[in-house]
Amino acid sequence: MLTRIEIDGFKSFADFGLDLPPFLVVLGQNASGKSNLFDAVQLLRRLVSAPSLFDAFADTRGELSELFRRYAGGAQADRMSFAVEVLLEPTAVDPFGEDIEVSHTRLRYELKIGLHTDSDGFPRARVLEEAVRPLPAKQDEWLRAVRASPAFKAEKLRYSGRRTDFLTTKDNGQGNRVFAISQEGRQGRARQIPAHAAEATVLSSITSAADFPTLFALRRELESWRFLQLDPAALRQPSTQEQRGDVLGANGANLAKVLRRIERVTRDEYGSGLDDIAAALATVVRGFSGVEVQEDAAQGRWETYLTTRDEGRVSARVASDGTLRVLALLAALHDPDHRGLVCFEEPENGIFPQRLQALLGLLRGLVTDPAADDGQGEPLVQLIVSSHSPVVLTALDRADLMVMDWTTRVSESGGGRISRVRRLLLSVDQKAIGFNDLPALTVPERRALPGIDLDEAKRVLES
Repeated sequence: MLTRIEIDGFKSFADFGLDLPPFLVVLGQNASGKSNLFDAVQLLRRLVSAPSLFDAFADTRGELSELFRRYAGGAQADRMSFAVEVLLEPTAVDPFGEDIEVSHTRLRYELKIGLHTDSDGFPRARVLEEAVRPLPAKQDEWLRAVRASPAFKAEKLRYSGRRTDFLTTKDNGQGNRVFAISQEGRQGRARQIPAHAAEATVLSSITSAADFPTLFALRRELESWRFLQLDPAALRQPSTQEQRGDVLGANGANLAKVLRRIERVTRDEYGSGLDDIAAALATVVRGFSGVEVQEDAAQGRWETYLTTRDEGRVSARVASDGTLRVLALLAALHDPDHRGLVCFEEPENGIFPQRLQALLGLLRGLVTDPAADDGQGEPLVQLIVSSHSPVVLTALDRADLMVMDWTTRVSESGGGRISRVRRLLLSVDQKAIGFNDLPALTVPERRALPGIDLDEAKRVLES
């Protein structure tokens, strides 16, 4: 679970920081930076798994040099940095299917990347610094912010008492910069890797849990982050035997196979996870009553069918875009084999505004609730949603919302527009308040506030 992200020098971000609960909707106009935030999350996932920085950046929107922040006047930053704080599961699975125990589940991962021009005149990226630090229990503000219950802490929290970093970047005493990986207990051996021209992250080299189980579990966590950009054309297609595995594609491909697996592995005397998905979908799509997956052995494929009150049983090929998008999102959140963080853009697409509140409330109930008094015994589930719909402002509690817009910053490096997030202002009793409840403020003073009131948020979204 991602509990905090910090970004500096990447696209529209400068000294950006955001604490993340298990469920969050980021509201903002187009070009406010919502997609850039998801791009940063995806880039981090690739940086810890791709064999090189070149491969990691290759799938990011824009050329390499365009990903570093640009200032007004044309100047450009030559480095970007990221930091994420995460909550790991107490156990992880190694490449051979064995469970490994994680001794410290609260970690902070820091990464700094520099841009330089090679001898051939082309820009290249290098890792300048990389670190993994244990977050001590006494400094864990996120647990207090989400009001974590004793049951949640007992189930998910592990603090080893360790004070040294698992990974750091330092001088080795001979004038050379190295990445230093510390020994974990009696396991493995400490390791030093030259850092003067690193074109891959250290975390991407941790492929075994034998020597460094915590770093391996951290890599697994970041690799599990998913960004769904669902394409109705892909959702309508049957799954085939040629498609590798039974994992939902980022565009929604392979949906039928995923639904079939969920039904198969969750089946018991009371039903299956597919029944739960159908029941959830019925609360959002009026007249919907069932979903099933039919295998065509002769053709070697699986196809999704939906049943509605008005149309009866129909193939996914003729279902509405909105229904298929919600079905795929529910499948991702119900999948017992692939839990964790899911990022999803614009849930309002294809959904009647009157049903949007029901959808958001449904999604809110599917994520992990750290405040629950009873141990849930389930893997961690987190959902970050972006939207530009003003309807969302009245569909959720204020604590589940952030408003993203841009502001102008002037610094020694140069000025320019940067993305920022602001929380809706709350009074002591957690009710929304407005700027009229505050002393008289000028327009620039209002824009500089770390919070935003409901009326101002509506103007931001509608302007």
